Parts: sequence; C-alpha cells; structure tokens
Amino acid sequence: MKLILDGVFVQLTSTGIARVWSSILPRLANIRNLEITLLNRGGSPQVPGIRQFDFPSYSVNTNTADDSLLVDRVCIDLGADVFMSTYYTTPLSIPSVLLVHDMIPEVLGFNLNQRPWQEKQIAVSFASYYACVSAKTRADLINFYPAANNRAIVTHCGVERTIFYPRTESEVFSFKCKYGISRPYYITVGSRGQPQGYRNSSRFFRALRKFRDFDIDVVCIGGEPTVDPEFLRGLPQNVSVRHIILDDDDLARAYCGAESLVFPSLYEGFGLPVIEAMSCGCPVIATKFGSLEEVAGNATIAISGHNDDEIVRGIRLVRDPSIRSRLKEAGFRQATTFDWDRMVSGIFELLCKAKDEATSPAFAEFRQKWKRLRSIQAQVDTFPLAKS
Repeated sequence: MKLILDGVFVQLTSTGIARVWSSILPRLANIRNLEITLLNRGGSPQVPGIRQFDFPSYSVNTNTADDSLLVDRVCIDLGADVFMSTYYTTPLSIPSVLLVHDMIPEVLGFNLNQRPWQEKQIAVSFASYYACVSAKTRADLINFYPAANNRAIVTHCGVERTIFYPRTESEVFSFKCKYGISRPYYITVGSRGQPQGYRNSSRFFRALRKFRDFDIDVVCIGGEPTVDPEFLRGLPQNVSVRHIILDDDDLARAYCGAESLVFPSLYEGFGLPVIEAMSCGCPVIATKFGSLEEVAGNATIAISGHNDDEIVRGIRLVRDPSIRSRLKEAGFRQATTFDWDRMVSGIFELLCKAKDEATSPAFAEFRQKWKRLRSIQAQVDTFPLAKS
C-alpha cells in the first residue's frame, strides 16, 4: 500500500500536534508493506524508511483549493492508494484518513468562517475514516459531524518511555544548575495565551498572587516566547517566573524535579503534557475538562479551573510527602495505559479500510462531485469577483 503524507504541519508550527507526528512517523515507517512518501513543504524531519518529495509551501488563508488540485496530481503521479495530512489539507480523488486531535474551534465558538477552519470542515467532509486521539474528541466530532459516527475510532496518543521516565537525582540537579533553579518550582507547558483563553493560564497566575509564606519558582516551558506582563502583575516578591525552551531530555528532567505540573486548561483534545509528566513521576494539578478526565483518570489533584483558591490548595497539597507519593504511584500506572504502537496500529487499520473502499461505486461518484466542487472553488480563489 502506498501512503502519501502531507508534512504541512511542520511548516506551519511546532506545537503538540507536531510532537504527536514525530512519534507516529517512525512507527508507520516500520509497518511492512506500507510505502510512505512525505510531502516536504519545508522543515520536515528525515525519517528512515520514509521517502521525501519536495512540495510547495502552504498558504493557510489563500488558494487552498488550488493546493488540493496540486496535491491530488502528485498523489496520482506517485501512485498513492491513500492519503493522510498532518493538518487539514486534502486531495481530490485519493481516499483520506484524518487524524483528529481536537474540536476546540467548534466547541469554544471560534469564528468558523475563517479559511483555516473552513479547510478543517472540508477535510472532515472529505475523509473516509477518522482516528480520534481521545473518546472526548470522538464524541465532539460526531456531535458536529454525525455522519462520522460509524467511521471514527479512538486512537489514544502514547508516551515516549525512552525519554519520559524518572531521572536520577544527579540528572535533576544538573538540570537545575543549568537553568539556575534553586527553589521549589512548578511548571506550565505549552501555549499560555490561546484564543478564548481556554488554556486558562491567567487563573494560575492569579492564584500565585496569594502566596507569601514560601518561595516559589514558576517555569514556563515552550509556548509564547515571553510571559504576558499582565500575568506577572501583582506577584509577590517570593514568586519568580521564567520562560525556557527545552529539548525532550531536559523537559523530562524538568518534570522529574518539579513540585507539580499545573494544567488548568478548559479544553484539551488529549493533553500530552499530563501523561508525559506522570510518566516521569511528576504530580499533576489539572481540570477534568475535555479529555483530561479520560486521560488523567484519578491520578491528579483535580480543580474546577474557575477558582483561584482551588489552585492554591493544590499547590500546597503536592508539597505533602504522602500525597506526592500517592500521586506519583497513580500517575505511573495511568501513563502505562497509553502506547504509541497501539495508536499507529489503529491508524493502519483505517488506512487499509480506506484503500479497500477506493474502488467502490459510492466513492467513485463522490469523487467526481468533489473534484468538480473543489475545482470551482479554486477558480474563485484565483479570479475573485470584481468589486461593484
């Protein structure tokens, strides 16, 4: 079976979705009788066993239909049986399997008339099958796209256990020295300023204003290059905040040395930092919104995400040795239930189903109508109507 993978997401950004694909790609490459070509739009990683095909960069706001025409032409030239995108690009005549990470724009009421979210609607409508990273994501997908009901499965993300595991005291000490950390520290991971404020970071920083009885370092890992000054306003002198960028090894060491990961998000499609922290023995303070209850189970200090005092209580609780021990043990157990190989196995099953359906009369009819509609859109994009 010949699979064309569009590496568009690596060109666009380097968030948690890119981390998911970095774990998926080597495992897909190890599947026998699966020949993979990756469309390299810029910055795609070299993966043994995956051929790269240089491809024009993607403009997320213009000429997206024309991009589909070109993707389809290349898929046909390369003899593709099935297609997957690392984001929301589509061909015209090759069956597609869509990896659905979340339904955040739909659930939180983003402006779905913006071109990127229109392209997501197109990708969902075109796909033959859907691999959803959590049961919550699957339920949300079906809520907005009921036709996906019998074609969507749950394929949980995993943990890179060769990276995210308990590190030695000397490794943690070296990490702290490297970044000048000498006090107890709490960490946040990823973006802090998402649209609609769903990452809820401001709530954590408001809670920090109430700490005056012991010293705290807050380490913001990744996300925006600076911490919003509004978050820092009003913090007591005993609370310091820094932002650092880490590779995965240092991220694992950061988890191992932290008092806790604080994750007050109001929606997650999966929540990769939570299980990575647990796999390292880092206690987690988190809400149960989105997939977090499903992913974290009972292995966190649960907060509502709407109350500063709950976060204050959680920050204090994780300093209790008996509570830390319980959270670590529960977190280890929970993290072992997530496995990348299982996820990839589920994706491969869907790829096989999509390939088998490609010659069906129903897909042939759909393909003809779809090509016509997308071709019309490409003409409109290229030759917009004159203003009156």
